[in-house]
Amino acid sequence: MKKYWLHRITGGDNALGFAHPLLFTHHFLSIGWSDFSSDAFVRQVQTGGEAALEGAMQAKGWGLPKNRWNLWRFIMEMKKGDIVLVPTRQEFSLFEIEDDVIFSNESIDSSVFMDWNDKKAILHEDGYYYNEDGQPIDLGFYRKVKPILYNIPRMWFADQKLISRMKIRQTNADISDMKDSIENVRKAYEEHKPINLKEKFIEETAPKLLTLIENLTSADSFENLVERYLKSLGARTEIPSKNAPDKGEGDADVIGYFENIKTAIMVQVKKHEGVTDEWAIQQIKAYKTNHTYDDYHTQMWVISSCEHYSLRAMNEADEAGLRLITGIEFATMILNAGLEGLSL
Repeated sequence: MKKYWLHRITGGDNALGFAHPLLFTHHFLSIGWSDFSSDAFVRQVQTGGEAALEGAMQAKGWGLPKNRWNLWRFIMEMKKGDIVLVPTRQEFSLFEIEDDVIFSNESIDSSVFMDWNDKKAILHEDGYYYNEDGQPIDLGFYRKVKPILYNIPRMWFADQKLISRMKIRQTNADISDMKDSIENVRKAYEEHKPINLKEKFIEETAPKLLTLIENLTSADSFENLVERYLKSLGARTEIPSKNAPDKGEGDADVIGYFENIKTAIMVQVKKHEGVTDEWAIQQIKAYKTNHTYDDYHTQMWVISSCEHYSLRAMNEADEAGLRLITGIEFATMILNAGLEGLSL
């Protein structure tokens, strides 16, 4: 019987920049565990079962980590014809497993092993792929998949149960109990029928609003727009002086104080096109380190008009518990809050 799986493609160290194009361009679903990447290991597990998997891990000095079952599911339980849901930050995609072949670093076509900047990875004699900086890429096993639907917006097509399930942190899981929700998503997305009219309106309007923001605001007026957005949510706002002698290291462009919940949101604002890198994250992290606000709980945001953030920026933001907001996300937030009072 066909199963439904959730599978994350983040992998291990230096992996995401390669795992993403492997899946979305070349249709290879990937997982880490590069220490075990060989065709012989795959055959060993397929013939020897759980005992073979655990024996190989113990022989390498890994012991018996709980997350070994992610690799077990990838090799042994996912089957041809199964449906795989791959979540990304605000979206998710659906794929069908094409066959029961498991590729390792030995057998995958090395010509497809490039990052999203088309920089090629090199397979070394030790059996690991390395990026241009000489760092090993923790990807080790691959399965061929057929795309069904790409980049489905979560908030517009997934019901609450499916959205909640996508928040689990493990690499993969059997989510066959979500079959009806997933099939409803497929039908709704293919028929261009989102969950409700408000969400459809926002989906179509947010890109147009972002274009206006990009064309009609300067860097300073974009900061002012962020300030007005926070005010529209009920915040008391502050724009720290750029030349304040007590400012210390780091930078925050706008701070919003929400008195009722005793929360201060420090925002680094960037008027960028394309990609925003990790410098914005480093600025706001340093600012928080050098500033405290009595009994306020503090949050860090970066709001950029960019299309997306660099891989390093996303990794640093995850480590710091920092929220990254792209241009389209900020336009969506404005529309959800309402335009009144923003003086757009």
